[in-house]
Amino acid sequence: MFVKTKWFKLIRFFIFLFLVLIFLYVIFDQIIMPLYTRHGQEIIVPDLTNLFFEDAREKLQLMGLKIVEETKKFDVNNIFPIGVVMTQTPKSDSKVKKGRRIYVIVSKGEPSIEMPDLVTKSERNATFLLKNKGLELGEIIYEFSDVFPAGVVADQNIPPATEIKPGMIVDLTISSGRFPDKFIVPDIVNRNLKDAKKIIFQSGLTLGAISFESRNDLLPETVITQSVQPNLEVTQGDTINLIVSKLPLQIEDELE
Repeated sequence: MFVKTKWFKLIRFFIFLFLVLIFLYVIFDQIIMPLYTRHGQEIIVPDLTNLFFEDAREKLQLMGLKIVEETKKFDVNNIFPIGVVMTQTPKSDSKVKKGRRIYVIVSKGEPSIEMPDLVTKSERNATFLLKNKGLELGEIIYEFSDVFPAGVVADQNIPPATEIKPGMIVDLTISSGRFPDKFIVPDIVNRNLKDAKKIIFQSGLTLGAISFESRNDLLPETVITQSVQPNLEVTQGDTINLIVSKLPLQIEDELE
């Protein structure tokens, strides 16, 4: 009888202890922890992207949050103007406590390029430098010069050290050397049209009308005839008309 009573008390003790532990767990989970973590007082982080930094700061201050400028970056896609928030951490719609810091990256705008000084550089080197800078070569003008030797850049349409955007078109003036005593018509038959234009301009002459003739024995845009015979002495600026090859219509249709 004594043994049974002892076991019965022991079982009641363990049951009581189990109930106490459950009660303490509920109190801790439902009351103490929420008070400690301020459950129910989270703040939803707003979307700060496309806002100017100062506007984003004011918005967060009103919500009891802080803003920290993590860094500034160029916007290669040219989407965000200078001073506008590009990204944020934590992201929008995140739940945070009051006083939390929100880290942002601010746009420095589209990256700029300093226009290089191309004067006195060869045409080839100038073209190479423009390409490396992310710029486009535009119109090339050939002019005689008593200052610059033939084949070098005598002028550029955008002054050196100017801050410009990538992809801008740069026009160049290339020296044809000193003014010649006389102007001689060059022989440009069988040259491709691109080279023919360059030779005409370098000779101090003017390119006139370009007509096309179907030929299957020549590469497209090959000079067939020129209006002024080569080696003739002419006046500066005289016009030369060209007849240039093109593919026969039948072949063009097959290629298409």
